Amino acid sequence: MNDSLRKIFRLIADPIIFGNFFISVCATGLVLETYVLLGHQPLFDGLAFFVFFSTLALYNFHRLMGVRRIKPEDQGEITGWAAKHQFTLLMLVIIGLGGLGFFFFQLPIKIISTLIPLGAISVFYELPLVKYNKGFERLRNLWLSKAFLITIVWGLTTALLPAMNMNLSLLDFRIWLVVTERILFIFILALNFDARDVIFDQHDALKTIPIVYGKEVTNKLYRIISVAFLLISLVHYLALQREWGAALAMTISIACTYLVVIKTEPRKSDYYYMFLVDGMMLWQFLLLAALSMIL
Repeated sequence: MNDSLRKIFRLIADPIIFGNFFISVCATGLVLETYVLLGHQPLFDGLAFFVFFSTLALYNFHRLMGVRRIKPEDQGEITGWAAKHQFTLLMLVIIGLGGLGFFFFQLPIKIISTLIPLGAISVFYELPLVKYNKGFERLRNLWLSKAFLITIVWGLTTALLPAMNMNLSLLDFRIWLVVTERILFIFILALNFDARDVIFDQHDALKTIPIVYGKEVTNKLYRIISVAFLLISLVHYLALQREWGAALAMTISIACTYLVVIKTEPRKSDYYYMFLVDGMMLWQFLLLAALSMIL
């Protein structure tokens, strides 16, 4: 790609990827995926739009907070872009807050009551509001909590809330199988981002699985979690429900995800992580939507 084409590409791609539109679409895709997995058509309802706008607001808020902590000499592609476009990020936070506020009041009370603790985790994740020892810390700074917090919030928001929105009984085994699959899937991605952030997290005195246990253990976890996801999905969609499209989609998805995360290194391009790694969420939804219609 020559310089002029590269500049045009980055002019278009940077706001979409670094401005967190893409990750917001990925989050919405997982909500739509849950509807399909639980026997419904993809539903662009208040919950789907709420998830989009809340992701847009939170991720850009976190990006703004992060820019203020990172020295100019330590900035990478994404932090460098964010440092130059702080006003844009602020506007995206405001747009996200406006959107989530509008759709929040369209949600059922049971959804709202579940969102409150999830929202609190999301806010405390970045702000130093948690009393710890003699000071205050961000939730992400507490020992090994970073990947687990992301997994809990993403897993419950994109899997449990759509099921509740469909008024399904929480005793339905399908719901908890989908929640389990989603948690395993998100944990692989969250763990991969911890592996990316090793150098920065060490400077920030964070304890994460890649820092505490190293790359070899992290790679073993990728394999273990991928196999667990595959086995649960095959039991769920083949043995229990005979849904060949869903089974094949999940098999292809976890294979692609494993191949992507196993090749990552801390110094890989931010495009790799924020487009390819995050894109595994959208890829999974698109695979499911296509194969469910064919098979």
